Amino acid sequence: MTITSASFLAAVMIVAGVIFFLPRGLPRQILLALCNAAFLSLSIPNLSSAIAMAVFVLSGFFVADLVRRIPNHRARPYLLASYLVLLLAAFVTLKEYQFLNFLIPPGTVSRWISLVGLSYILFRQIHYVVDVAEGQIERASLWGYLNYQFDLFALYSGPIQRYQHFTESWGALAPILDDTHLRLRALGRLMLGIIKVAAISTLMLKIADHAASRQLHIRSPRDWVAFAALFYAYPAYIYFNFSGYCDVVIAAAAFVGIDLPENFNHPYLARNAIDFWGRWHMTLTHWIRDYVFTPLYKKGVETNIIRPQRLSYACYFIALFLAGLWHGSTANFAIFGLLHGAGVSVTKMWEEHIIRRRGRPGWREYLKSRPIYLAATFVTINFVCFTFLFFPSDLRGRASFLRRFLFERPTASNVVATMTEKGGA
Repeated sequence: MTITSASFLAAVMIVAGVIFFLPRGLPRQILLALCNAAFLSLSIPNLSSAIAMAVFVLSGFFVADLVRRIPNHRARPYLLASYLVLLLAAFVTLKEYQFLNFLIPPGTVSRWISLVGLSYILFRQIHYVVDVAEGQIERASLWGYLNYQFDLFALYSGPIQRYQHFTESWGALAPILDDTHLRLRALGRLMLGIIKVAAISTLMLKIADHAASRQLHIRSPRDWVAFAALFYAYPAYIYFNFSGYCDVVIAAAAFVGIDLPENFNHPYLARNAIDFWGRWHMTLTHWIRDYVFTPLYKKGVETNIIRPQRLSYACYFIALFLAGLWHGSTANFAIFGLLHGAGVSVTKMWEEHIIRRRGRPGWREYLKSRPIYLAATFVTINFVCFTFLFFPSDLRGRASFLRRFLFERPTASNVVATMTEKGGA
């Protein structure tokens, strides 16, 4: 069942109508919990996957509870760090990352265990355990935790919601059916999301695939039209598909009383790599900021290994590199992360350079300049589009595409053959 299917949307509307007439509190929660369980059951292919999912998710709740109950506060960081290392090791094993192929042959785990949405479950779990250990989550129940982890609207691809935010909606479960303005607004967003996913992103993907095929197989290697089509159409496909998905799940969740966080804010209008990640997949960016960048930076400052300024560059790079690895287990995502890690680090270096030369007032003038903003946005969108060339799993095909376009020179016979093809068409 896909989120744009008629059956999914019909089920959401039926459940929203039933919840609306149920008493507030536990009756509404029970109905939605049954829906979460039914949706999850459709995503678990076998018993071994169900057991692995249960162990992976339940470990977070019980370890967090254990950490909270430990009277010796000095022992908490060690228990927490040990658990997080084991959790990440389990995640890497279940995802079958390529760098483990020499230990675990490809297919060894996936033949028996397939867990959908594991990347998002991992981030929700780390957030929950860390926040419990730090006292930011004081009251938690297994009932609320399981429905938080298996919320059908955020299970597959986010947004990455915080537990505190989820419990506010979970406690009320107030559908928007009695508010005409909110209902029409959610319906409009639902339709827009379906159009993005089913129509626009599908068209963009077809354009990108056709361009890639043309560039790889046409006799002339220097096809600027095909290169431009792939270069811009594939990132457009990623945006419309993912943002459309988020539009659908955010709107659908609102009908049953769940408030999901926003995930996109016109990312292709960003002026630099840092601004891009402040607009693109925002819940991921905020999670990385709170649970990767900030702890790394604080630890670095405390140990005083390198200067804080240089430390920030390194932390930006590491955070975005890990974000790339989180997206997938193959080498192309490592390249994607490396490029964005370099992008945000260089952006921060440039900001510091401007401030050193012109001071804070000069930096503010720089940000207000319209020509500079337009030039920076142009550079940023082309940088982002370049990094998305490495996003598909067919890394070898993308490398062949770039090598053929950038380094192979058209020969006289190629040009004649290309002109003959165009004339025949």
